[in-house]
Amino acid sequence: MPGTIRVLYVDDEPDLLRVTRFSLERMGEFAVDTAESADEALSAFSIPAYDVIVSDYQMPGMDGIAFLKEVRERHGETPFILFTGRGREEVVIEAINNGADFYLQKGGTPAALFAELAHKIRQLVKRRSTEHALRESEEKYRSLVDLTPLGVLVHTSDGRIVYANQECLHLTGQRSIDDLLGGNVLDYVFRFIHPDEQEQVFELFRQQSEEGGTTSFTEWRLLSPTGEVSTIEARREGDPVRRRSVGPRPLPGRHRVEAGAG
Repeated sequence: MPGTIRVLYVDDEPDLLRVTRFSLERMGEFAVDTAESADEALSAFSIPAYDVIVSDYQMPGMDGIAFLKEVRERHGETPFILFTGRGREEVVIEAINNGADFYLQKGGTPAALFAELAHKIRQLVKRRSTEHALRESEEKYRSLVDLTPLGVLVHTSDGRIVYANQECLHLTGQRSIDDLLGGNVLDYVFRFIHPDEQEQVFELFRQQSEEGGTTSFTEWRLLSPTGEVSTIEARREGDPVRRRSVGPRPLPGRHRVEAGAG
């Protein structure tokens, strides 16, 4: 059913497996599969097919922490809830340190307990959905940036280049992106500033690196590797950690470059 949240619940108590499955599925939004051991869960079920894994801690053979480690090693960041009657602090710390998303202690009234478990599951599903959407958005944005006629360059506060798109090759005369990455922005970009204006540009860069967060506008001439002289209309702004330089494909005799927080 579209929108159904798939849950794999692992516990060595058959009665608790049945009650938990019934309690969640009667809410109408969960489909729950159960396993009586971690070994069964790993061998008989496809872990990535589930939205959330819920596991007891104390089980024969592989306990909940060992199961969590196996899930993380084999299947990455599948959401994982440790659902157990053992409330010792060291168990909680070990679970969190090994990547458990939530720790929920059994006890109290069944209605309140299963309502809380359902709430935790929903939270994880929503968080994962948001993370996936953000990742997809970032990938789409990166694709646009990679292909845009704007030259986009990201560097750290000390000038080390950590990202550049294809248009930056046109602006700097480099043969590949790898030639730029790890280099210093002063060496690979500002060396093409016209000699008459290099001192002004270097001073602007120094102020931005030391002060951060300021914004200034200026124009300089760019002397390309082929000897072509163009004008750059520039804006620099950002924090002390990372900055971004942006400029479109060269127009006849004129460029526009923007730099901002990255």
